[in-house]
Amino acid sequence: MFNFNTLFMKNTKFFPFLVLFAILLVAFSCNKREVITSSNLSSDDEIVNPKQNEATWIISSDGQSKGMGLQLAFFIGHTAVQCGNSCVKIFGQLGHIDCRGFGNVCNHIASVKLVDGGGALKLVFDDPDDLGDDLDFLFPDRTLQITNPQNNKDFWLNIPEQVLLRENNNVPFEILDIWFSEEPELENK
Repeated sequence: MFNFNTLFMKNTKFFPFLVLFAILLVAFSCNKREVITSSNLSSDDEIVNPKQNEATWIISSDGQSKGMGLQLAFFIGHTAVQCGNSCVKIFGQLGHIDCRGFGNVCNHIASVKLVDGGGALKLVFDDPDDLGDDLDFLFPDRTLQITNPQNNKDFWLNIPEQVLLRENNNVPFEILDIWFSEEPELENK
């Protein structure tokens, strides 16, 4: 018969590895969440008249642009009815998390920094709590209107659909592979 007490008494070096393995197993199994994107959903309740999404350059008190900062105002997310309460798998069960993914139900306002992401532009949120305290966030396709403060000409910030991930909730989310254009290039659905 196998006896754990005998194993630990004879092999005290084995015990810390067992404890570490148990902690990692619990941590990774509790945070596993499968996200189903809007491209995988077929819903008759999809919103077709998106609300205005916009970005504004952050201007300092001396009238100069504050680095490459932007204030974003955007609508995302949908109701549980619109996805049949089955747009996210949480602990193996289909469910719904408000204010995420396709749709225009929830208004978000956040400050971000525009950063060179190694050949592609990315946005880094100033506040780690701007999109909640989870470790992932389903961000849908969005095009945000920006007005150039020097000539009042409009251009567009394009954000492709992506699952935002971070290692812990003290780290701000990053939006990758954004681009600017003279016309909107993504649908705000």
